[in-house]
Amino acid sequence: MPVISVWFVRAALVHFAVGATVGAWQLAATSGALDVSALALRPLHVEGLLVGWLCQLALGVAVWILPFSDQVSADRRLWGAWVALNGGLALSVLAQWLSASPLLVVGRSAEILAGVLVAWVLWPRVRGLPVRS
Repeated sequence: MPVISVWFVRAALVHFAVGATVGAWQLAATSGALDVSALALRPLHVEGLLVGWLCQLALGVAVWILPFSDQVSADRRLWGAWVALNGGLALSVLAQWLSASPLLVVGRSAEILAGVLVAWVLWPRVRGLPVRS
């Protein structure tokens, strides 16, 4: 597995752990077992699981599983995508807590940029099967 895929998958697992923990905390708060202030962490729960875990895991596995050269981890576009995805996720959560729409636009744009960068790297690697005659 390329080093960049390892970073994507490990970050996805961290986001999963945080998102699941926050979700469990929120569930306990809705039942009355904990203080309801945990419900304010909903953006962290949703962003962490949907973007941080699901999308990041999918991108990391896609980079790993599609045919690649030994130099795939040296591709700066993939490292930029990793930084943009995790930075955009942090900005999006922060923007939702602060109700700052411009910051949310920047965060979502960074997440979209991450997807575009990964697609740019992966597009030439997707090929059809050879036609048999």
